[in-house]
Amino acid sequence: MLKLLSTIIFLMLSQQLYSQGRDGNIAVNLKKNEENRVYYSNEVGVKARLPNGEIGWEKYLLTHSRYPKMPKKDKAIGRIFLSFVIEKDGKITDAVITRGLNIRCDEEALRLLRSSGNWVAATLKSKKVRSKGNISIAFGLD
Repeated sequence: MLKLLSTIIFLMLSQQLYSQGRDGNIAVNLKKNEENRVYYSNEVGVKARLPNGEIGWEKYLLTHSRYPKMPKKDKAIGRIFLSFVIEKDGKITDAVITRGLNIRCDEEALRLLRSSGNWVAATLKSKKVRSKGNISIAFGLD
């Protein structure tokens, strides 16, 4: 009897929790969704890029990167792959490691990307848009 009563109470409460508004409509602002959309590089007219290009990126890495201090047995050699969003104003957001080496190298790669300064935003039909970026940073490689 207690089990039946608790089931009935649960069903009544869940019905109220999942009910819609009074008119039954859900408002969706499509224009706002379009403004916040993140485009992939194959969807834009001009891809996002670093202000000084690849040469500027390499120069930045040479002057600002620090191989993290760690025990010799933990030292890693290889590339760290990062994914991020370039905002309309060129700022980097939502940076994540997609393939890393170890925690310290991964943290250093994120630090380097986040402190790299503003990028030149991607454009679509002469309008700046948010876009997805991917980059790799080498550690211990020439």
